[in-house]
Amino acid sequence: MRISDPERMKALAHPARMAVFDFLGTRRVQGFDGATATEISEVAGMTPSAMSYHLRTLARAGFIEEAPSRGDARERVWRLAIDSFSISADENATPADRVIERTMGQMFTDRQEENYERWLDVRLDASRELRDAAVTSQGRLRLTLEESKEFIQRFHDLEGEYAELSRGRSEKGPDADDGTVVFNYLFRVFPQT
Repeated sequence: MRISDPERMKALAHPARMAVFDFLGTRRVQGFDGATATEISEVAGMTPSAMSYHLRTLARAGFIEEAPSRGDARERVWRLAIDSFSISADENATPADRVIERTMGQMFTDRQEENYERWLDVRLDASRELRDAAVTSQGRLRLTLEESKEFIQRFHDLEGEYAELSRGRSEKGPDADDGTVVFNYLFRVFPQT
């Protein structure tokens, strides 16, 4: 899903909301259907009432939604309403909207870097099998614009295939014995400047 509406982009433009998005995304992949404001507030370092404000903002923007209750009707459970998205200002966007797009891109990059740094901190203590299942790769490709588009499309097709496999596992719920690990990934393709 491509998001170009500045108001929707602004809804994510807060570190606590980015933490919510990251936490709920991880919970989904692990097989849990959401979390409460109290559970989410703990990872964001906020009070549950302050977190409720941010959750309502994300819900109004369509990023999250209420999940079915776990049995306690007083408890509101929140989950992601979308699987993935990209942020891109429209071609005729105002300078302010372009700043929002740039800021959001930087926030996602910063969040991904935090996740990567946490991995680097524990990497050498992880099992050999887990270290071998992770990779950091950088390279340069000399491509035409059409080849770059094809490369990106093939990556998205492959990502979609594995996202569907992951989604099927997630829908079955958490299973500590299924041999899976939640992996983060970051895909960047951009021209050398």
